[in-house]
Amino acid sequence: MTTLLLIAVTCAAVLYLALGPVRAQSMWPPDSFVELGDDFAGSRLHYVDKGVAKPGVAPVILIHGASGNLRDMELALMDALARETRVIAFDRPGHGWSDRTAHPDIADPAVQAAAIRNGLRKLGVEKPVLLGHSWGGSVVAAYALEWPDETAGLLPLSGALYPWPGGVAWYHSVVRTPVAGWLFTNLLVAPAGHLMLDKGVAANFHPDTPPENYAKKTALPLLFRPAEFRANSEDTAQLKGYLAEQSPRYDEIAVPTIVITGNADHTVSPKIHSYAFHNEVAGSELIKLKGTGHMPHYAHTDVVVDALLRLARGERPRAGMTTIYADGKIEMQQAAD
Repeated sequence: MTTLLLIAVTCAAVLYLALGPVRAQSMWPPDSFVELGDDFAGSRLHYVDKGVAKPGVAPVILIHGASGNLRDMELALMDALARETRVIAFDRPGHGWSDRTAHPDIADPAVQAAAIRNGLRKLGVEKPVLLGHSWGGSVVAAYALEWPDETAGLLPLSGALYPWPGGVAWYHSVVRTPVAGWLFTNLLVAPAGHLMLDKGVAANFHPDTPPENYAKKTALPLLFRPAEFRANSEDTAQLKGYLAEQSPRYDEIAVPTIVITGNADHTVSPKIHSYAFHNEVAGSELIKLKGTGHMPHYAHTDVVVDALLRLARGERPRAGMTTIYADGKIEMQQAAD
């Protein structure tokens, strides 16, 4: 009986491995790809490009966080932004439909920033405004550090920007082991992930409510493919170490910066990340959304779009902190001279 069960499980796994990518491509087909060069030659990044560049308005680039892909950015922000300027959302390397690349340090936010810059240059994009959500916040911060003259503005959104107390979820260490990692990602991740999907989405949005059919609309199940799950795990497990190297330089950032966070974010601590980043980046504006969780681009889409367009139009950030309450009340506190 045990042998038959093992054979059945193995056959099911083989069938999933064979048909999974075909089913994923049918349900969530890719859009456009840009071929990378230099250190990333032979790899492609997947992107969505909407809107038209207008004089005096910089293009906007959207970078998603961990455990997701560009569809999260597209669903929340792209249509509103595309009415005013060109907007491009990328799948980070190894996520969605983007290649992981063969770069040995691709889990480094600075290396991912370099890959995205490479893609932007191929697409003819110059000096954009950069938004990075969650894990993507570390990427756009690295971009602003390395290429300030090519950055019109910076917006970390619930950004993961500093080393944090504690570690990461237990399964990230399992994924990195040779045999158990393969078995875990190829046999267990997909069925377990689908069972826990709705609960995970609700927890990520809490205390806000996710849009109806969020997981399907944002192609979230693509995460459960073995290669993408490994890439996501590698990014998550190594981020803390990379941020320990990157974060001491944040006081060098000199591009116009607006930081947006929800004070009820239990995924990425506002105090450890967004508040500290605002305090280090001279002249930056902090927008604190009272009662909002980790997904402000859904709970307060208008606030995020307004901030991006202000940066894109070259408007100076309002140095200090703006607090927006759930009832719409706004309090502004100017930065001390």
